[in-house]
Amino acid sequence: MRRNTDPGLRANLAGKVALVTGGTGSIGGEIAAALRESGARVVVASRKEKTVSARSGKYLKKTDGELAFLPMDVSDEKSVRLGSKTFFSAYGRIDILVLAHGVQLRKPFREFSLAEWNVVVGTNLGGTFLTCKHFTGPMIENRRGRIIGITSLTAEYGIRNISAYAASKGGMAQFLKSLSVELARHNVTVNMVAPGRIVTRMTRDLRGKKNLKDSSLLRIPMERFGRPSDISGAVLFLASEAADYITGQTIVVDGGWTASMGNPEG
Repeated sequence: MRRNTDPGLRANLAGKVALVTGGTGSIGGEIAAALRESGARVVVASRKEKTVSARSGKYLKKTDGELAFLPMDVSDEKSVRLGSKTFFSAYGRIDILVLAHGVQLRKPFREFSLAEWNVVVGTNLGGTFLTCKHFTGPMIENRRGRIIGITSLTAEYGIRNISAYAASKGGMAQFLKSLSVELARHNVTVNMVAPGRIVTRMTRDLRGKKNLKDSSLLRIPMERFGRPSDISGAVLFLASEAADYITGQTIVVDGGWTASMGNPEG
């Protein structure tokens, strides 16, 4: 994954305290590393501590500094409540909250069990609600904060066999848009980044199918899949002072796919 390392092009987030949920995933990990390189103190939240430990070295090498890790299951309110107490006892405040957690299950909707549906929706949408509920108090009190949600093009466009994921991301987008209005008077901005086709562990099935890969690339005017660093760049902008008056908006990072409606030749 390539990231622009020119110091002049990075956001200045020195001294800011950031929490990244889903921070051990491909996109979340890249966001955490980029925030750290921009000077922020970064805490990465993950469901299982052993998962964090297994991947931590990769990100420590990238950042030339320390990332703190917080074991937390965003779909479990008890876990989120405990995580917030641990976080605030250590840092006292939060300036940037990045919601990068997410699970996906691909299958026709009639094959979903209710339990499977609830796992996807409970993690992606429920986890967003619970994390915002328990981590935004100090932002409101301090009248300063940035909330950035990683949503999905599936919040707007129908795609076969990911109905639960689409429902959860659509709900997440509308929840955060509503939150942007509710928190605006407290000087807390809430924005979203919607990735297009990004090379991640979650999309590895696409990379393994040549015909599907080729047909997908044909729909992208920039003729390449996105990288996690393309997403972290948008997050850094929204976390910076340059985005002070932006709230309730979604930055689509898709190489022109939605602009061309999937038909780059017009």
